[in-house]
Amino acid sequence: MKKILGKLNIQASNQVTRIFYLLLVTDISFFILHFIDLHVGLGTHGRFSIETDRGYAEIFQYLKEYWSALLLGFIALKTRSYSYLSWCLLFFYLLLDDSIGIHERGGVLVGQQLGASSIFGISPSDFGEIAVSVSAALLILVSIAIAYRFGDRIFRKFSRNLTVMLLILAMFGVIIDLIHNSVSIPALNPVFGFLEDGGEMLVMSGMACSVLAMSEQLLSSPDSAKKNVSPTLTSQTINKSITDCQ
Repeated sequence: MKKILGKLNIQASNQVTRIFYLLLVTDISFFILHFIDLHVGLGTHGRFSIETDRGYAEIFQYLKEYWSALLLGFIALKTRSYSYLSWCLLFFYLLLDDSIGIHERGGVLVGQQLGASSIFGISPSDFGEIAVSVSAALLILVSIAIAYRFGDRIFRKFSRNLTVMLLILAMFGVIIDLIHNSVSIPALNPVFGFLEDGGEMLVMSGMACSVLAMSEQLLSSPDSAKKNVSPTLTSQTINKSITDCQ
C-alpha cells in the first residue's frame, strides 16, 4: 500500500496507510455488491449500485468529502495557514453538489430565466448546468491559484498532489461521462457507468488520504519534537559554556 501512496506522491505513516487500505477495501466491496445487485438483485431497489443517487456507495463518497473538508478546515484554523481553506471550499462544494445537486438545481433556475429556446443546440436546463458548473469551478480554482501563489512550500507541494488527483477525478467525472452520453450502445452503458463512478470512488479515497497525511504532518504534537531536540540543545549549551569558561 505504501508503494501505491508513493506513486500518488503521498508521504504516509503506517496509520494513514491502514486507513487508505480500509478505504480501498470498502470501495472494492461496493464494486462487488454492485455487480451482484446488477446480475442477481439484492432486493434493495438498486441501493447497492454505485450508480444510484444517494445509494450506499455514494453516501460513502459523501463521507470522504466531508472528512476531507473538515480536516482542511481544522488545519487552516490550527496552523493559521488559511490557504488550506481554498481546498476546503472545493471539497465542501463537491459534497453539496453530489448530495443535493447544486449544478442541476442551479441549471434549472438559469434555464427558466433563459426561456424555452435552445442555445447552440443545447437545452436551457443543460446550458444552465454547464454555466453553474463552470462558474463554481472558476471561483474555486482561482481561490486555489491565489492561495498557491502566497502559500508556503508545504502547501504548494500538497496542492500539486491534489491537483493531479483532481484532474484524474475530472477525467472520470467529465470525459468518461461525455463518452458515455455520446455512445448509444445499450450494452456498454453498465461499463461506462462503472468506469465513471468506480473511478471517482478510488480517486476520492486517494484524495482523502492525501488530506489525512497532510493533517498528520502539520498537526502532530510539537511537544514530542521538542522532547527529541531538547537533550541535544542542552548538551550543546553546556559544552559551549565550558568552552567559554576555559
